Amino acid sequence: MVGRWAYNFMYRTWAPWEGEARSELVDLVTSGRIVPGRAIDLGCGSGANSIFLAEHGFDVTGVDYSPVGLAKARRATPPSLSIEWLPGDLTATSIPGISGTFDLLVDYSVLDDLRGPAQDAMAATVHRLSHPGSLFLMWCFYDEIPWWKRRGGRFPGLAEGGEQRLFGASFEIERLAEPARGSGFACFLMRRS
Repeated sequence: MVGRWAYNFMYRTWAPWEGEARSELVDLVTSGRIVPGRAIDLGCGSGANSIFLAEHGFDVTGVDYSPVGLAKARRATPPSLSIEWLPGDLTATSIPGISGTFDLLVDYSVLDDLRGPAQDAMAATVHRLSHPGSLFLMWCFYDEIPWWKRRGGRFPGLAEGGEQRLFGASFEIERLAEPARGSGFACFLMRRS
């Protein structure tokens, strides 16, 4: 797991994931598969996904533990949008300023960056912040690359089947077609039952 200081440093210099809203999220919203409601961006960073959601009618809360990322998100938010930017630890039993549940929860590569008890704790946060019918969009590095396994390595990311272990008892899980299987990445759209 990369430490907070490293994320703060990357947000000050260059974070490779920064840019536009992520394509999977854009496709799901613009196609109507995900409709506006109350949304939370878990690990929002500099806010591209949150801003996109707010522009498309969602009531958005962005949470991150990097104050540098949150400051960038605040600066990037158009004055016409109202987004609540909150500092928070996604592995804690509560996040100050957040109450109730959300219709949409979004995680782009936060849960997969955690290990062991921290991963279970963030999954508990997802459960706590969702209600029946909530959607959870999770993009992750995914441990299914055959050449990596043949070398005896453990690819950093969510272990293959980890989505079932963490969410299968409470969510219907759909793996999206993109990113393709075997790419080392996966995106799941889950609906809370």
